[in-house]
Amino acid sequence: MPDWLPAERLSEEFKAIGFYLSGHPLDDYMAALKRKKVNTLDEVMVKAERGPYMAKMAGVVAGRQERKSARGNRFAFAQLSDTTGAFEVTLFSEVLEKSREFLETGAKVVITAEATMESDQLKLLVRSVGPIDSMVADAGSSCLRVYINDAAAIGTVANVLEIAKQAARNASRGEVLMYLQDPTLPGDVELDLGQPFPVNPQIKGALKSLEGVLDVEEI
Repeated sequence: MPDWLPAERLSEEFKAIGFYLSGHPLDDYMAALKRKKVNTLDEVMVKAERGPYMAKMAGVVAGRQERKSARGNRFAFAQLSDTTGAFEVTLFSEVLEKSREFLETGAKVVITAEATMESDQLKLLVRSVGPIDSMVADAGSSCLRVYINDAAAIGTVANVLEIAKQAARNASRGEVLMYLQDPTLPGDVELDLGQPFPVNPQIKGALKSLEGVLDVEEI
């Protein structure tokens, strides 16, 4: 299934130049994260300026460095990024032991962290970490609009959706509408597939990567 391809390309892009040029791996997750009240880095910084608070943030792991304290306890610094910027978090031993498996480079996670501002610098002390897909599993949209400029892509989109339906039987589902845009037509031609399909961020990303698909939006 092609939903891994965009992530792989973005990962190689980040490794080569240190940032993302063609988009961020969380782009397709932002609507679902907003529904789950997950804040961006920019939003957290504004809130932390008013005083310490417990923040919920999403990020893609860029790296992790583990250290050992004078008492022999392990702790770590992890570097992450979201669509608004890069940030670093600190994890003490207990949280690190519970979360290490989620902190591999390239992983998409949601963290809960104590956010404070010290000398105009954001400090984030992590309390919990979990995979992003678990967080947004029940936050799918009610409908996806798929904009197509090549009629040949209609069958490909339908095939991807059918594969997704079989692979994700318990995922939240919604309506999928396709809009064929062609200069020879008087306007957009709307196609309704007549049945619900999984409408999570992974499916959205998979459809956007297909040849002939101009855009995919949630409504």
